[in-house]
Amino acid sequence: MSAAGDLDGMVVRRMRAGEADTVRQFLAEHSPAGRPPHRPGWFEWQYVDNPDGCDVRVCYAGARLVGASGFIPCTLRVDGVPRRGAFSTSTMVAPAFRRRGLGRAIHEARTADYDVALSSGQSEANAQVYRSIGAVAAGAYRRCLAQTRRPRVRPRTRVAREVLSWLRWRTSARSSAGLAVRIEDDAPDVPDHCYTRRFDDRAIGPVWTPEHVVWRYARHPYFDYRFAAVLRAREKLGFAVLRPNAGGHTLVDLYAPCAAQPAVLRAVAQAAGPVSGQFTGTMLDRVFRAAGWTTWPASHRLVGKSNDPGLHRALTERSWCFFGGDSDADR
Repeated sequence: MSAAGDLDGMVVRRMRAGEADTVRQFLAEHSPAGRPPHRPGWFEWQYVDNPDGCDVRVCYAGARLVGASGFIPCTLRVDGVPRRGAFSTSTMVAPAFRRRGLGRAIHEARTADYDVALSSGQSEANAQVYRSIGAVAAGAYRRCLAQTRRPRVRPRTRVAREVLSWLRWRTSARSSAGLAVRIEDDAPDVPDHCYTRRFDDRAIGPVWTPEHVVWRYARHPYFDYRFAAVLRAREKLGFAVLRPNAGGHTLVDLYAPCAAQPAVLRAVAQAAGPVSGQFTGTMLDRVFRAAGWTTWPASHRLVGKSNDPGLHRALTERSWCFFGGDSDADR
């Protein structure tokens, strides 16, 4: 069912040229108010402008559009070999056509057309649904925090975590003396290895390029991101993607060789802290702790599936290197 599939007379296929307006309207009509499908420019940004191509699946019962799902293609590096992956977002089925296998058909189309099918930011309940169709929990999310100033009075659980993070920050990590941080509105020009050496050989993660960074962040239709570049003299070590929040900044993404990431994270936190975020992967957990950040378990999961037995095993046997960034709801 790679190009199209038939299910009790209903067809699952790729969106065709000229159908974008109809699909955009369908997603908005079946999404709660305030969610991304209602926001101007979201559909074009999320799907049409993706440097890896536009892939939106639609479900028709006769001439009626009854379901849609947006795939986000990406390249994954597994043992040094590029593999094709795709995240799914905004999977919607009209109420009258639910529980008829359309959701499963959409996900089967994704695993047929891509080496790895991924879904990020999933609750445990949603992860159980994915497990029922053969997916596995590829990674558990963790929260991270660099509490760089004395915490304010907050609810007990939160202030205790902030105090612990503040103490860890003050006592555990090396100084970032000699590093300069430039926070700008445009993505910085950095060496290629900031993109190509983001994780070690045993980890799995998406391969992003400068073109992806411009698309995902600099051209976002309604979020304002900032880019914190870290330099040692004239050497550009890497940069972090930040989004301002009420208490400081949210770390959305990081581009630096894995060996330089602790220094980059500490310098960014000193310049823009407090900084918080979420990620998946034991390698990144070590990096954050080496930088003096505090990490703890979060409730969400990265789930995935592959029809290739070796790749499917790798989803759980290998460490991921993946930044949760903004949740699916934020997109």
